Amino acid sequence: MSDWFTLATDMQREILRAQKAQMDAAKKLLDAGEPVTDLQEAGQKAAEANLKLWKQWAKYWGIK
Repeated sequence: MSDWFTLATDMQREILRAQKAQMDAAKKLLDAGEPVTDLQEAGQKAAEANLKLWKQWAKYWGIK
């Protein structure tokens, strides 16, 4: 049978492992968000380019 100190040490070790696993999972979630941000930025640039194109097209045909 283990003494209380060994049990407490083992418990702290398991808590540390669980916290590390939680931090690893959070990092994966944060890293997964980066491509979404890049996609949103690309969509914004595409929308701005599309607006510019339509304005030039309308100007070409004399529409204001």
